[in-house]
Order: sequence, then C-alpha cells, then structure tokens
Amino acid sequence: MTAERHNAPQNLHANPTGNAGDCPTIAHSSLPWRRLRRFFATMVLASFVLNEIWEIAQMSFYVETAGHSWTSTIGLCTRAAVGDVGIILAICAAGALAAGDPGWGLRGMWNVYATAALLGLVCATLVEHAALASGRWSYTERMPVMPVLAAGLWPLLQMTLLPPLTIWIAQWWVGRSATKGALK
Repeated sequence: MTAERHNAPQNLHANPTGNAGDCPTIAHSSLPWRRLRRFFATMVLASFVLNEIWEIAQMSFYVETAGHSWTSTIGLCTRAAVGDVGIILAICAAGALAAGDPGWGLRGMWNVYATAALLGLVCATLVEHAALASGRWSYTERMPVMPVLAAGLWPLLQMTLLPPLTIWIAQWWVGRSATKGALK
C-alpha cells in the first residue's frame, strides 16, 4: 500500500468499486436510530411506571381524591401518568431541538439532567397554576405550597426529579443493551 493511499481518508460507505453514491444503506447506518428508538421506548416505560407510583402516592394531598383508596383512584392516576409521560417526552424533545441533536437525551452529561430538571419545574409550575385556576383540582391542607411558585411541593418535585431520573434510566438501559449486544 502506498503512503498516499494509506494516509487518505477512507469512505466506509463506498461499494467495492469505490463509488459511495452507489452503495445501498448498510445495517450499521441504522444502529444509531435503533438506539434512539430503544431510548425513547425505555423513557416511555420508565416514565409511566415512575409517574404512576408518584401519582398514587400523592393522591391524599388533593381534595378530589383524599380519603379514597388507591384502587378507586387508579384510573385518574393512570390518566395523569400518561400526561406526565407526554410532558417528559416534550422536555426531551425540547432539549434535543435546542441542542440540534436528536440523541441529546442519550448524552450522560450533567447539563442534560439539569436542563430536564429545570424544564420539568417550569412545566409543573405552569400546569399547577392552570389546573388550580380552572378548578380542575385543589389541594388539601396537607399539601405544602411553595410560596414563591404558588404551587404544591409534591407535583413540583415530581416534575423536577422524574424527568432527569427517567432520562438516566433510559441511558443506562440503552448502554446496558449496547454492551450486552457487543459481548455476543
């Protein structure tokens, strides 16, 4: 091999004749999209489970559900958890759009978690204000209210903690799956 050819950049997508444009899509080029789909599927599942548990745990802090058993409020909690999944996916999509990178949530960096937490707090504050103003729900005297934000502590913590936790779980699962696949 000549020094020129050895030092020349290699086009990994070229067919044997060297024409990159003629090469059909190869299996490896879809791998990042497969990881991204796995990431979002894991986010949906993890987000739903975490939010369902949180919703059930905080029902005694709302007038509309206080004193009811968890079995009688499970439908309401499930609808709320599905909405929470939508909010968390929107937070991740907003981060990806702002970063110009569809895989933004896959980056295990502190700024991903901080951004998700901050956007979650903003979303929770807006949702709580709208719901309280419209009479959709109201707090019992047991709900601690954050004076500066004028919203309940538990829903604010929910959307501040669970989006970064959901992203972390999805990152871990996708990384675990990639490592497991590489060992085969």
